Amino acid sequence: MTATDHRREAERIYVFVQHLGRRLRDIDQAFGISPRRFSALAGLAFDGPTSVGELAAFERVKRPSMTRLVQDMERDGLIQRRPDPTDGRGVRIRITPRGRALVEQVRQRKIALVADFLAQLNPETLSAVKVSFDALRPLGRVPPE
Repeated sequence: MTATDHRREAERIYVFVQHLGRRLRDIDQAFGISPRRFSALAGLAFDGPTSVGELAAFERVKRPSMTRLVQDMERDGLIQRRPDPTDGRGVRIRITPRGRALVEQVRQRKIALVADFLAQLNPETLSAVKVSFDALRPLGRVPPE
C-alpha cells in the first residue's frame, strides 16, 4: 500500500467513526441525555465513586464545567455526593440506582444497534470485521498522560 492508499483508508475509517458516533449520540438524545452526561455516568457506573476533579480529568473538561454537570445530575437524581471518608473536606460522587438504570438502558440500545447490524453479515464478512476490529483496538486506547 502506498502512503496515498494509507491516507485514503485512514479517511474512510475517520468518516465511519464520525458517522457511527453521530448515530450513537442520537441514541443519547432519544433518552434525553447529553453525550457528556452519559460519558460521566458510564464512568461512575463502571469505575466507581470519584471526586469532581478526577471525573473532570477523566472526561477532559475543566473542573468548573464538571461541577455544573455534577450539580445538574444530582438535581436529576442520577448521582449523589457523599463525604470522602479519607479526606474531611473532600466529596465523592457516586451513581444512583436511577443513574445506573439510565446508563444500562442507553448502553443496551447502543449495543443493540451494532449487534443488529452484525447479525445481518455473512460469516466471512463478520470474521473480517472481527479481525479488523482487533487490529484497530490499540487506536482506541487512551495514551497515558
